[in-house]
Amino acid sequence: QIVSTFGIDWKLLIAQSVNFVVLLVALSYFLYKPVLGMLEKREAMLKKQVEDSEAATTAREATESERSGIIAAAEAAAQELTARAAAEGKRERESIVKAAQDRAEAALKDADAQAKEAKRRAIAESEKEIARAAVLAAEKILKES
Repeated sequence: QIVSTFGIDWKLLIAQSVNFVVLLVALSYFLYKPVLGMLEKREAMLKKQVEDSEAATTAREATESERSGIIAAAEAAAQELTARAAAEGKRERESIVKAAQDRAEAALKDADAQAKEAKRRAIAESEKEIARAAVLAAEKILKES
């Protein structure tokens, strides 16, 4: 009686219920499951992208760390090479200066020896000239007397 009071038709209610169930099954099969599958694929793709991004970040950090280590090693090697080259240059300069001083001392000794020899020769020549002049003077004196 309540059903007839509100004007509900059983046949129409059953037909609408059947239509609703058919529509629900059709939408579930053709729309809900494909959309759900698409969302799951998209979620999986996003997870993969996040993982790839984290892996790339980790790789970049590792590369940065390695690069910093290589740069530090290269700077240390360059400083060592520079220090070694400076020390070698200093030793070479000292060696060249010592060699030049030795040559200068040898040249001075040689020049001194040559000067002494020239002085000895000059004295010997002078003595000869003096002796010859004395002999000439003695001859002249003897000739005149």
